[in-house]
Amino acid sequence: MDTERWQILLKAIDRGSLRAAADEMDVTVSGISRSVATLEKELGFSLLYRAKSGVQPTEECRQLLPAVRELLFAQERLEQTAAKVRGADCGTIVIGTAYNCYYEWVTCMTAAFRTRHPGVAVKIVNGTSSELAEMLLDHRTDFCLISRRSAMPVWLPIRQDELLVLLPKSHPLAALDAVPVQRMKTEPFIESYPGMETDITLLFDKLKTKPNTSYSTMDITATYAMVSAGLGISVNNAINHQHGYPGVVECPMNPPQLMEIGLACGENLAPAAQAFLEFVKSRLPE
Repeated sequence: MDTERWQILLKAIDRGSLRAAADEMDVTVSGISRSVATLEKELGFSLLYRAKSGVQPTEECRQLLPAVRELLFAQERLEQTAAKVRGADCGTIVIGTAYNCYYEWVTCMTAAFRTRHPGVAVKIVNGTSSELAEMLLDHRTDFCLISRRSAMPVWLPIRQDELLVLLPKSHPLAALDAVPVQRMKTEPFIESYPGMETDITLLFDKLKTKPNTSYSTMDITATYAMVSAGLGISVNNAINHQHGYPGVVECPMNPPQLMEIGLACGENLAPAAQAFLEFVKSRLPE
């Protein structure tokens, strides 16, 4: 089986575009199309829906993707193990973080690691905790700095992070030391990242209620602006807070609502990722 064709297919799916996949892999779009067409001929069914907006996997293709990702992960692990036997470093480590405040730690750790393993490339990506957890399980990332999600193969806790209520300074609740969680069910709510699973949606699942959503935005700074304008209240992780934003008070909840943040990784890591894990275990941020 030609794994290079599967790599091309996954790149097209992950980028959502044949052109984007071609640019990243330094091949032509026609070459990408021929590769996918060869796979489709071998398998006897279509793998991609093609449209002006890009490409998406067919239902048949979706059924294959977990096995394809496992195949390519096994190949990468084999190649790295062979390189290790030869005494060489190789491979790429992908690290995801859901929290901007950890970029400095990740980049400093990467720089220190590469002084010992110069042949290993490191790629840093971002996303929500749930997005990155899914990418980890699909072998699209090797490590993720996220809030805890179920089914993480390996979990190294770092800290407990508190969820804070964002209130207009003129709001009656802003005078309280802590906002009763019951009030979260009735106050006009500004939702950040609608349609995505976040720590905030998990909070409302825990409270067994839905927020009284009046506004939504994909930009947390826009959330603060709407709260400041008196349009409603919202919630943000303390680790991502924007302390001192004009017109906004950040207040804890009563009882406190905590999310555990940690470093997640898979099992049976490739040698490069295993070396990185051993390197960081004694250097996890406080």
